[in-house]
Amino acid sequence: MPKLTHREIQTLLPTVMAALEGSDAIVMRHFSRVTSARKPDGSEVTIADKAAERFLRARLRAAWPADAVFGEEFGGALQQTGRCWLVDPIDGTASYVLGMPMFGTLVGLIIDGEPVFGCIHLPALRETTYAASGHGCWLVRPGGKPRRVHVARARRLRDAKVGMTSFKERSWLRAPGARDVAELAFKVGRLRMVGDCVQYPLVCRGVLDAAVDPLMKPWDIAAVVPCILEAGGVISDLRGRADGMIGRSSTVAASSEGLRRELCRAIGR
Repeated sequence: MPKLTHREIQTLLPTVMAALEGSDAIVMRHFSRVTSARKPDGSEVTIADKAAERFLRARLRAAWPADAVFGEEFGGALQQTGRCWLVDPIDGTASYVLGMPMFGTLVGLIIDGEPVFGCIHLPALRETTYAASGHGCWLVRPGGKPRRVHVARARRLRDAKVGMTSFKERSWLRAPGARDVAELAFKVGRLRMVGDCVQYPLVCRGVLDAAVDPLMKPWDIAAVVPCILEAGGVISDLRGRADGMIGRSSTVAASSEGLRRELCRAIGR
């Protein structure tokens, strides 16, 4: 698996953090003050989504002109060879529009199709979780030093605290296996509808034991994978496939392989 060197991370991290600070100015200026429109796929979008992605794209291209950029709002080429940045300016637009702080900005880097760097940035909660393959997973808040984080100790499904995002599309509820996902509440120790990317930092630092999302896109997955793995966790899709995660359409992230397998069996897809 490709990896970034320590020197590359020393250059990459402050550049990404500075870009996120700029996008925050856009995102928080419009927070709870905008209305949304519907995209063809039924998801919501605001002027803040588009403006923040334009800003992030410009900063990434200025820093790494040879790299491809692929984002939720303006697409691009999802390159499976070389370096490609994946951007989701506001993951959790529904919460954002309602004035709820449960949303984030996702920036991930893949090399030859494999996620090697991920940043889960939560503007309203003022925290950032980031990781690079082989270099650990870290949590940083304003004014503080980065703190390395780890997943919780292994637990069985019946004792586990599991997060799940809210159902994003009504049509998904009619999909095969949807009933099994909805019935997780009867099989786990505690189920919380956390929402979108916010649940993954909670897994990384051991607050949740696992997180389930039945509908994911490449720009959602790229940032999450390095964070979960470098925190000591495991990740797959709902069917248990862990290879080629960028091309998967769902995620099960867990603190242990045993718990991940139990979740996948319980979901039954």
